[in-house]
Amino acid sequence: MFTLRPLLCCGFLCLFTGSLLAQQSVNLADAEVQKCQEKIASVKRDVFGKYEDLLGELQLKLQKAADLEGALAVRAERERLKTEQSLNDGDLVDEPKQLRALQAEYLGKAQELVGALVREALPRLIEYKKSLTVAGKLDEALAARTAIENLQNNIPVVRPQAGMVTPAESILLAYSGDRPRADRIYKGQKITVHGVIGGYRQDPEDAKIFIIYLTGGQAGGWVQCSFTSPDYRFREETSNFGATSLVISAKGSENTLKVQKGQPMDIRGTCAGMDEVVKLNRCELPK
Repeated sequence: MFTLRPLLCCGFLCLFTGSLLAQQSVNLADAEVQKCQEKIASVKRDVFGKYEDLLGELQLKLQKAADLEGALAVRAERERLKTEQSLNDGDLVDEPKQLRALQAEYLGKAQELVGALVREALPRLIEYKKSLTVAGKLDEALAARTAIENLQNNIPVVRPQAGMVTPAESILLAYSGDRPRADRIYKGQKITVHGVIGGYRQDPEDAKIFIIYLTGGQAGGWVQCSFTSPDYRFREETSNFGATSLVISAKGSENTLKVQKGQPMDIRGTCAGMDEVVKLNRCELPK
């Protein structure tokens, strides 16, 4: 005789298992954030401790040189540091130059070390957020996103400088973690992205556009790099051993570039933000 009891039990078990997995993801996310925050606090204590010691040495040096203004400026910085236990761009002084150099050095060290900790934690947190979203736990996913945003706030918003190469992993993690923040950094900027070729094709909606997809590292997703003809021409070439390569030639140049899937590549273009993929438009090959 047919009965609903096994189906009801199975349905209840699936719901319970999904709820349990989602709660585990929340707990893992909370634990990951707490662990990262503790590491950040430890790094800052260490960096600021060394900075404070060097401030004392600099003040003594300026006192011996009879530089009253310089010694007073250093003493004020020591008092500020003792109270605030922080160092930001707004704390940098113009004079004395020795103090500014010391501030810049230790601000850079703190940002570098904290940034490394945040980038290490982000891939796991982003996966937690995705798993919660798939499970329909939208409030928990939102909490995970907030945790990601709070962690990323430990890293200042700095736009890429001219000539700087941005790893595909960095830009993909930035957009997966906090899209508005990533837009403030990258959108509208002409940047060079370094990644691994994951695929390529003619744009199905515009025959004048050819697309190369880059990926990289632990970050999921793609950077879609769009090239426009006749600035660049593309053709596939198969070797005698069956290997397929993409041959790229630039307008007005006799040189060609031959690449394959899985090969690292640098592509320069203007970031247009993220819409399923991170988009890089009006692309060109770096010279």
